[in-house]
Amino acid sequence: MQVSVTSDRSGGVLTVAVSGEVDLASAPDVEQAIADALRTDGVTTVQVDLSGVRFLDSSGIALLLRGRRDADERAVGYRVTGAHGIARQILELTGVWAHLSGDPDRSAPTAP
Repeated sequence: MQVSVTSDRSGGVLTVAVSGEVDLASAPDVEQAIADALRTDGVTTVQVDLSGVRFLDSSGIALLLRGRRDADERAVGYRVTGAHGIARQILELTGVWAHLSGDPDRSAPTAP
């Protein structure tokens, strides 16, 4: 199993749950699920749950960032959750975790 993508809606929140490996081969499936979620009538927030993701490469990072941009253009909330292990490390090392998750960037300098 390379990747599995499921969607679950609760009110205005649509959660796209991803599990497996997100790489160049599987990225189009994940990206399409996020795009479909963003176009769903009545959805005010799309949450991308990466708790089942074992591996994430640069194509996965790119699709998550495109999802964020598309959500912003549609005025839909967008949040990536559940990343752990290597997927979380990669998102943090590339500096996009805070942007995608809404978590404050603890590495940013604070004003005096």
